[in-house]
Amino acid sequence: MSQIDPLLLELDIPTPIEKINCEKINLLLKREDQNHPSVQGNKWRKLKYNLLEYFKEDYKGIVSFGGAFSNHVYATASACQILQIPCKLFLRGYALDYQNPTVKFIIDCGVEIELLQPSDYRLKTDSAFINILEDQNYYIIPEGGTNDLGIKGVSELGEEIVQQCAPLPDYVCVAAGTGGTAIGLIKAFANVDTRVIVFSSLKGDFLRDAISAEVHGLDFELITDYHFGGYGKFSRELISFCNLFKDENNISLEPVYTGKMMYGLYEMIKADYFLS
Repeated sequence: MSQIDPLLLELDIPTPIEKINCEKINLLLKREDQNHPSVQGNKWRKLKYNLLEYFKEDYKGIVSFGGAFSNHVYATASACQILQIPCKLFLRGYALDYQNPTVKFIIDCGVEIELLQPSDYRLKTDSAFINILEDQNYYIIPEGGTNDLGIKGVSELGEEIVQQCAPLPDYVCVAAGTGGTAIGLIKAFANVDTRVIVFSSLKGDFLRDAISAEVHGLDFELITDYHFGGYGKFSRELISFCNLFKDENNISLEPVYTGKMMYGLYEMIKADYFLS
């Protein structure tokens, strides 16, 4: 049994699907927040095969990247602490906010943090920078966990939904940052009549090209109207929506990804998008 096997056994149990109160359509929510307290949701799906790959070789540790509010760096720090993997995280920003709960958690996990200013952070995929990390014998997981192994893990989420739902849903909605989860779901539903709707948490339409390049003509829809100013940005209106959603459904939404997606989805339901 490898070091990761106990965590695999704990996290590979299918998460439940719950019905959400909605007058106009049959709305179901896949509770990926229940698979683990800290290595949570789609982040576990993306990390799973990367962690298995890490243990195949004698690496120095794991390196990854993200913003100060990144769920990916949070989950990566937690998984590395649990599995006793040395970890170094490059965070985007000008200064560390030690009151930020994500930053505090990463530090508590014993992870090494290196801060990169935005201009330097953009160079994180340059071959010269990657070569330095590879020469130091680090296993590199890209920002958001989006690589072939991450997409493989997310595809299993789609397969799980297919097994749990009868009949299959007409639509599957997903929040997106780097687009890796969306890519995995689009591929998983390629051969059934389920359309994937992707809600971008980032400002701009560039995610369309990034996803299209990976799904090779498979159908999907990208919604870019509910980013609330961009990644990590939100408004009082969004926070009020998240609080109301919790009061009505006893389910917490975070405002960076899932809150924006559900807000946008509710707006589309109000406009009878799914009844046309």
